[in-house]
Amino acid sequence: MRLTRVSLLKRVFEEQGQTLVMTVFCMAVLLGALGLAVDVGVLLHTRRQMQAAADAAAMAGATEMFYNGYNLTNIKAKATAAAQENLSNAGKTINVALTVSPTLNPGGVSCPSCVQVAVSTPNPTVFMSTVNQWMFKATDFNTINVAAMATAGAPGNSQNCVWLMDPSMDAELALKGNGTISATNCGIYVNSDSASAVYYNGNTSVDAASLNIVGPDTGANGLDPGHVHTGVTPQSPDIPLDLPAIPKSGCTQTSTATEIYPAGSPPKKPKSTQVSDASVSGSASNNVVCFTASVTLDDGVVLQGALGNGVLYAFENGVSLGGALQLGSATPDNTTTPPTYKNTNGATLDIAGGGFSQGNAALTIYAPTSGTYNSIAIMQPSSNTTDNKCPAAKSGPCLLIQRGNSGSVFDGIIYAPGEYVELQDHAGAVYATGLIAKGLFNKASDLIINSYSDYNPITTPFKQISLVQ
Repeated sequence: MRLTRVSLLKRVFEEQGQTLVMTVFCMAVLLGALGLAVDVGVLLHTRRQMQAAADAAAMAGATEMFYNGYNLTNIKAKATAAAQENLSNAGKTINVALTVSPTLNPGGVSCPSCVQVAVSTPNPTVFMSTVNQWMFKATDFNTINVAAMATAGAPGNSQNCVWLMDPSMDAELALKGNGTISATNCGIYVNSDSASAVYYNGNTSVDAASLNIVGPDTGANGLDPGHVHTGVTPQSPDIPLDLPAIPKSGCTQTSTATEIYPAGSPPKKPKSTQVSDASVSGSASNNVVCFTASVTLDDGVVLQGALGNGVLYAFENGVSLGGALQLGSATPDNTTTPPTYKNTNGATLDIAGGGFSQGNAALTIYAPTSGTYNSIAIMQPSSNTTDNKCPAAKSGPCLLIQRGNSGSVFDGIIYAPGEYVELQDHAGAVYATGLIAKGLFNKASDLIINSYSDYNPITTPFKQISLVQ
């Protein structure tokens, strides 16, 4: 049949069959989108798996290093095993890259206790692989590498910053008069199983993140309502409770002086037993300066510290403060909250024998940041049983930290695990970052405890292994 021009034009512009073409096209697009969604969903699922594997690997590696020391082979073996165990498909090939003591971001701070793990695995695709083979004949999209990273270590806070360690003492934590304790960002631990482990009388108060008591002393609820926990599991701080006294052979420098004066202010009537603080200051980390006589430290004395393990000043027959005393130094970093300390030249005041008399003197100490005495500002080891001068001490040795209108500021802890610690008189206050003692009696003073770990997050010995990044 012959087509006229009109019929030919009609045939050209007919719309019959276009629906089929559009349907096929749309189905292809929908199937492509569905395939892509499947691939992306599988990849996201694998990414979550890999993150869980990275977290587990980092925790396992950090735990191995924390308890067994630096052995890269063992750390990587533990990390790899943990990563493999946390993948639902054990047949996947896992690549584990491990860094010990990484630099944390943001901030660029090295974390010596940390282990950083990067894990990756090739993940096969469905849609992208099919399209790739059909259109490009390449292998670039047959698999996509899925990776994750995690960092774990032990720079985090321990829950407690005050440890009172006698197992059965009545009034192990005692407050009287206007005595107050503020430990709002950490806990107080009372080891006593006595039903009267906590005693308070007068206008006293405790404001702590938690007051944890091993025994059943429910009466403590009135001291810090809402924060008291009884029947807690017995525990110990991460610092050993039996740090030994320094033997004579351990002294790197010995002084027989009875009086120390500031180098810039020599006494008007010098004596042979008077020396300047410059002459007895330790100059290097691990120095142990021993004083064999009973020593008076004049107003303005500064005993230098050292980076790292710091300097230990051991007073074998007691020490008295005649005025303001500073041990060590540090630079506060006010860009952090709370302010952290850096460039710490640490020092420890060791009351190795005899008593400690602070009087009305202000005492400032910056503790070492590594080694045996890491975090310890002032200590009275259990071997010192000669000091019994606290007004309200029950029995045995006692460490009187503050009396009169004196004050103390420690970037470090008070360490006296075998002694009763007392604070007297409301005119002064003690700012410290931790306390370890047999018991604590606070009569009308302010004790402010800010967790040492918050101020020294990288070097703290009060460690709790956790994910950092």
